[in-house]
Order: sequence, then C-alpha cells, then structure tokens
Amino acid sequence: MAHILINNQSLENFVQGLKISPEKRDFLLEKIPEMDTEERLALFKTLTKIYLLDLKEKEAIERIKKFWEK
Repeated sequence: MAHILINNQSLENFVQGLKISPEKRDFLLEKIPEMDTEERLALFKTLTKIYLLDLKEKEAIERIKKFWEK
C-alpha cells in the first residue's frame, strides 16, 4: 500500500503549493504519475527541503522588514 504522502494527489498538491517556476511545476506534475516508490520518496524529501527554505526566506524577509521599519 502506497503511503498517503507520496500518492499522486498529495505530491501534485505539494508541487502546486511551492514557489517554483511554472515550467518546473508543469514538468514535475507531468512526471509524478510515472514515478515509482523510491522516486516518489526522493521527490517528497526534495519538495520538503524546498518548502522549508521558502519558510526560512519568508521569516528572514519579515525580520528585515521589522528592522527596516524602526
């Protein structure tokens, strides 16, 4: 049984929620149905890293804004 985090719909939702170029997004969405379990796990780990980097970037921008406004 496939893990719920690496099924087609979950991975597609994850890809669509990231700040990546439309070209990369479309490429990944096209490839997801063809991926095996190992590839899906690797993609999930990579997408998680991208998501966490996006969060760190957002936090850094907020800190800079607070400092700049003072």
